[in-house]
Amino acid sequence: MKIAVIGTGRVGLPLALAFAESGADVIGIDINSEIRQAVNIDKTMPFLEPGFEEVLQSGKLQIREFIDDVEDIDYFVITVGTPLLHHIETDLTAVTRVIKDLGSKIRKGQTVVMRSTTAPHTTEYVKKQLEAASGFEVGKEIFLACCPERILEGKAKEELLALPQIVGTEDTKSRDLAEALFQMLGVEIMHCDYITAELVKLFNNVSRYAYFAIANVLAMIAIDYKAEPYEILRLTNHNYPRPITSKPGFTAGTCLRKDFGMLSEAYWSADILVSAWRINESMPKFLVEAAKGRWGDLSALNVTVLGFSFKRDADDVRDTLSDKVLRYLHRECPKKLVLQDHLVQQDDVPEMQDLTFTHDLSDAVSDADLIVIATNHSLYSEQRDMLMGRVENNGCRIVDIWDSLGTGSVLLG
Repeated sequence: MKIAVIGTGRVGLPLALAFAESGADVIGIDINSEIRQAVNIDKTMPFLEPGFEEVLQSGKLQIREFIDDVEDIDYFVITVGTPLLHHIETDLTAVTRVIKDLGSKIRKGQTVVMRSTTAPHTTEYVKKQLEAASGFEVGKEIFLACCPERILEGKAKEELLALPQIVGTEDTKSRDLAEALFQMLGVEIMHCDYITAELVKLFNNVSRYAYFAIANVLAMIAIDYKAEPYEILRLTNHNYPRPITSKPGFTAGTCLRKDFGMLSEAYWSADILVSAWRINESMPKFLVEAAKGRWGDLSALNVTVLGFSFKRDADDVRDTLSDKVLRYLHRECPKKLVLQDHLVQQDDVPEMQDLTFTHDLSDAVSDADLIVIATNHSLYSEQRDMLMGRVENNGCRIVDIWDSLGTGSVLLG
C-alpha cells in the first residue's frame, strides 16, 4: 500500500508518520521547504509533537515538493489548510489547487481521502472537481472519502491510534478502500455519508467553542460586577451534580477560532455560533479595559505579556489571541511593552513598534508594572512564587484570566 499525504503540517505530518510506522509506504507532499528540511535532512519534527522520534530517525518518510510520479500511489490523503476568510467564508484555495493538479494526474483505481476540515458539501464539490478534471467517475473508476481528523495537538500519536475514525463515503468501493486504509492504525471505523462526516468534525470543535464562550461571558459578567469568576465557579460546582465544566480563557487556534464559520457562512442571519465568536474574540479587549478600570491609565506602566502560542505548552501561534491583546495594550501607549514565550521563535511574532520579545521569563518580568498572562503555559504555574513575589514585593499587577497562579482572582494587585 502506497500513500501520498498532501500537506504535511500539524495534521498531515503526524498522520504520515503514523502510517509509515504501521508499515505503509508513505510519501509527503509539501511546498514548505523548512518542513522538508526538518524531515528529510534533520530527521526531526518541525514543530512540537512528541512520539515520532524513532520513525523520523528511520527515514521511512520523505517529503517532496510536488506530486510527480503518481502511477504507484494507492491513496492521496489531502490535509492542506482551510482557513476562514475575514467575512466568514471558508477559503478553499489550497483544496482547489490540489484537486485541480491531482485531477490531471489521477489514474483508475486510485482513492482520494479528504482529511482537511471543511464546510458542509465541500466533499461533494471535490467530487465534481475531480470528475471534471480527470474524466473518471467517482465510485466506479476512482474513489473518494471524507475522513476528518479529530486529534488534539500535542497528543497526535496517542489519539491517531485510539480515536474512532469517521469514514464518509457514498459508494461501496470507496467505503471499503477507506476502511482498509485506516485499519492500518488499528482504530474503530465508523461509516456515514459525506455530509455527516463533515458535520461530525465541525460539531466536535464548534460545541467546544460555544462551551468556552459561555464560560467567558459568565466571567465577563462577574468581573463587571466586581466579583471573582473563579470563586463563583468554586461555589457553583462544589458537590453540585450539574457543574459548569469550562473555565474562561483565550479561545483561539486554527480549529476552534474558525470552524464555527463553516457552519455559519450559509446563514444570512445571526446565530448562536456567531454570538459565541463575538464573545470569545472580545476577551482580549475586555481584559485590557478591566485592567484600566481597576488600575487606571496604563501609559506610565511597563507591561509584559506572557505567552504567545494559542494553547498551553505548544509552539503553534496560528490564530492566537495573544497578538490581539498585544495590539490593544499597544494602543494604551505603555512606557514599555514586552512579550515572553519560551516555546515560540522571534520569527513567529508579528512586527510591532516598540515591542520587545524574549524567551527569558525572569528578564521579561524584572521591571514589569503589569503582567498579562495570555497563554497558560505550565512554566507560569511552576514559577508562581516568583510571579506572586512581584505582586507582593514590587507592587506589580497581574491579569490572569486562566487562574494560572491558583489565586482564584483574575485581577491581582
